[in-house]
Amino acid sequence: MQTKKGKTFSMGLSNDKSGKKKFSFAYFERLHIQRDFNKVFKNGLRLENKAIRILAYIRKDGQDVRRLGLITPKRVGTAVIRNRTKRRVREIFRTNKHLLEPSLDLIFILKPETVLLDYKKLEGIILVLLKNAKLYTVSE
Repeated sequence: MQTKKGKTFSMGLSNDKSGKKKFSFAYFERLHIQRDFNKVFKNGLRLENKAIRILAYIRKDGQDVRRLGLITPKRVGTAVIRNRTKRRVREIFRTNKHLLEPSLDLIFILKPETVLLDYKKLEGIILVLLKNAKLYTVSE
């Protein structure tokens, strides 16, 4: 949470003028640097299903930002299919990131079976994997 001249800003999850929460997916919530990807590959927890593999790593830098990285091989399908699948995974991350552990880096490695799933099934698989690893808390 950042403050600036009496105003409070929450990174990624903010209130708009109507009082409703506005979810966003900002630049700083994405993994960009190869060094960050390598750190997750080397030290991360591996969660796997037949449709998707998730690598999770909790950083110790003190920032509460949760970050996402996507890897989609060409064997998943054509560019249109790969992009649609990546949009779905980004949307699942965006709408559930406030329930994830702080300082968490996630890399989703998509498999060809991911394409066959609809949004709700894919979301269910991802959330179950994260809950079993105790990286996702269900709000009461």
